[in-house]
Amino acid sequence: MPYQSDYVLRLIDQMGGLIRRAMEKLGRGDAAEADELAGQAIGLALGMDPALASRLSPQSLVSLLELGSLDNNVVELVAQAIELEVEVLQTGGDTIAAGVRRDQAGAVRSLLASKATRPSS
Repeated sequence: MPYQSDYVLRLIDQMGGLIRRAMEKLGRGDAAEADELAGQAIGLALGMDPALASRLSPQSLVSLLELGSLDNNVVELVAQAIELEVEVLQTGGDTIAAGVRRDQAGAVRSLLASKATRPSS
Protein backbone atom coordinates (compact mmCIF):
# COMPACT_ATOMS: atom_id res chain seq x y z
CA MET A 1 0.00 0.00 0.00
CA PRO A 2 2.84 2.51 0.68
CA TYR A 3 3.94 2.20 -2.96
CA GLN A 4 0.46 3.05 -4.20
CA SER A 5 0.28 6.01 -1.83
CA ASP A 6 3.68 7.26 -3.01
CA TYR A 7 2.58 6.89 -6.63
CA VAL A 8 -0.61 8.89 -6.03
CA LEU A 9 1.29 11.63 -4.22
CA ARG A 10 3.85 11.87 -7.04
CA LEU A 11 1.05 11.95 -9.63
CA ILE A 12 -0.74 14.73 -7.75
CA ASP A 13 2.52 16.68 -7.44
CA GLN A 14 3.33 16.30 -11.16
CA MET A 15 -0.18 17.20 -12.29
CA GLY A 16 -0.35 20.16 -9.93
CA GLY A 17 2.96 21.46 -11.26
CA LEU A 18 1.80 21.17 -14.86
CA ILE A 19 -1.47 22.94 -14.10
CA ARG A 20 0.31 25.76 -12.22
CA ARG A 21 2.69 26.27 -15.13
CA ALA A 22 -0.23 26.21 -17.57
CA MET A 23 -2.03 28.90 -15.58
CA GLU A 24 1.12 31.03 -15.54
CA LYS A 25 1.52 30.63 -19.31
CA LEU A 26 -2.11 31.54 -19.90
CA GLY A 27 -1.69 34.60 -17.68
CA ARG A 28 1.24 35.67 -19.86
CA GLY A 29 -0.81 35.22 -23.02
CA ASP A 30 0.81 31.97 -24.18
CA ALA A 31 -2.39 30.02 -24.79
CA ALA A 32 -0.75 27.33 -26.93
CA GLU A 33 1.77 26.44 -24.23
CA ALA A 34 -0.95 26.55 -21.55
CA ASP A 35 -3.07 24.15 -23.58
CA GLU A 36 -0.12 21.81 -24.08
CA LEU A 37 0.68 21.72 -20.35
CA ALA A 38 -2.97 21.16 -19.36
CA GLY A 39 -3.13 18.34 -21.89
CA GLN A 40 0.00 16.78 -20.42
CA ALA A 41 -1.62 16.79 -16.98
CA ILE A 42 -4.71 15.05 -18.34
CA GLY A 43 -2.62 12.52 -20.26
CA LEU A 44 -0.56 11.79 -17.17
CA ALA A 45 -3.67 10.99 -15.11
CA LEU A 46 -5.38 8.92 -17.79
CA GLY A 47 -2.30 7.25 -19.24
CA MET A 48 -3.40 8.16 -22.74
CA ASP A 49 -2.90 10.72 -25.47
CA PRO A 50 -4.60 13.94 -24.32
CA ALA A 51 -5.86 14.59 -27.87
CA LEU A 52 -7.73 11.30 -27.72
CA ALA A 53 -9.13 12.12 -24.29
CA SER A 54 -10.41 15.45 -25.60
CA ARG A 55 -12.54 13.61 -28.16
CA LEU A 56 -14.29 11.35 -25.64
CA SER A 57 -17.91 11.96 -24.81
CA PRO A 58 -18.39 13.28 -21.28
CA GLN A 59 -19.83 9.94 -20.15
CA SER A 60 -17.00 7.96 -21.76
CA LEU A 61 -14.47 10.14 -19.97
CA VAL A 62 -16.26 9.56 -16.65
CA SER A 63 -16.36 5.81 -17.31
CA LEU A 64 -12.63 5.84 -18.00
CA LEU A 65 -11.99 7.70 -14.75
CA GLU A 66 -14.17 5.25 -12.81
CA LEU A 67 -12.45 2.23 -14.35
CA GLY A 68 -9.09 3.70 -13.41
CA SER A 69 -10.15 3.93 -9.75
CA LEU A 70 -8.28 7.22 -9.52
CA ASP A 71 -7.88 9.08 -6.26
CA ASN A 72 -10.39 11.94 -5.90
CA ASN A 73 -7.53 14.45 -5.76
CA VAL A 74 -6.31 13.24 -9.15
CA VAL A 75 -9.84 13.45 -10.58
CA GLU A 76 -10.11 17.01 -9.22
CA LEU A 77 -6.90 17.92 -11.04
CA VAL A 78 -8.25 16.38 -14.25
CA ALA A 79 -11.32 18.61 -13.92
CA GLN A 80 -9.11 21.66 -13.33
CA ALA A 81 -6.96 20.87 -16.37
CA ILE A 82 -10.03 20.44 -18.58
CA GLU A 83 -11.46 23.73 -17.29
CA LEU A 84 -8.16 25.40 -18.13
CA GLU A 85 -8.43 24.02 -21.65
CA VAL A 86 -11.95 25.47 -21.86
CA GLU A 87 -10.53 28.89 -21.02
CA VAL A 88 -7.80 28.51 -23.66
CA LEU A 89 -10.30 27.42 -26.30
CA GLN A 90 -12.67 30.28 -25.49
CA THR A 91 -9.79 32.76 -25.64
CA GLY A 92 -8.93 31.41 -29.07
CA GLY A 93 -12.54 31.68 -30.24
CA ASP A 94 -13.16 27.93 -30.60
CA THR A 95 -16.55 27.93 -28.91
CA ILE A 96 -17.58 24.49 -30.18
CA ALA A 97 -14.52 22.70 -28.77
CA ALA A 98 -14.80 24.80 -25.60
CA GLY A 99 -18.40 23.61 -25.19
CA VAL A 100 -17.40 19.97 -25.57
CA ARG A 101 -14.63 20.36 -22.99
CA ARG A 102 -17.00 22.27 -20.68
CA ASP A 103 -19.41 19.33 -20.84
CA GLN A 104 -16.55 16.96 -20.03
CA ALA A 105 -15.50 19.09 -17.06
CA GLY A 106 -19.10 19.16 -15.83
CA ALA A 107 -19.34 15.38 -16.05
CA VAL A 108 -16.08 14.99 -14.11
CA ARG A 109 -17.34 17.45 -11.47
CA SER A 110 -20.58 15.43 -11.22
CA LEU A 111 -18.54 12.28 -10.70
CA LEU A 112 -16.66 13.97 -7.86
CA ALA A 113 -19.91 15.18 -6.31
CA SER A 114 -21.44 11.70 -6.48
CA LYS A 115 -18.34 10.19 -4.87
CA ALA A 116 -18.58 12.75 -2.06
CA THR A 117 -22.15 11.74 -1.26
CA ARG A 118 -21.56 7.97 -1.38
CA PRO A 119 -21.19 6.22 1.96
CA SER A 120 -17.68 4.94 2.66
CA SER A 121 -17.10 1.23 2.21
